[in-house]
Amino acid sequence: MAQTINPVKLKAAAEHLEWVLQQYPESEEVQSLLRSLVPLIEDAKEAKITEPKDRADIPGAYNFGDGRYIPYGNPSVDEAYVNFSIEVRGGLTEQEIRINARMDAMRNGSKR
Repeated sequence: MAQTINPVKLKAAAEHLEWVLQQYPESEEVQSLLRSLVPLIEDAKEAKITEPKDRADIPGAYNFGDGRYIPYGNPSVDEAYVNFSIEVRGGLTEQEIRINARMDAMRNGSKR
């Protein structure tokens, strides 16, 4: 299945991410992430993104591997960024859906 942009979901994810990042005005690292994402967030809110982006084209992704934003959990920077990233990439791939289902099954103690 080819990935496609859902402009309604993408706009909602962009607005939520922007709001979450604005909740940490004292954090230079969060504000730096916001500044790097503003052009993409604005394009998403204005429905200018019509084709899925590659992960490499989404600013800030490399910062999440080291747990940099874990302290910013209420509201969660990690969660808002991941949701935005998923939408800007055109949603979850079939493989990602299968992996998530397996992980959910393991968390729930059942096997698939």
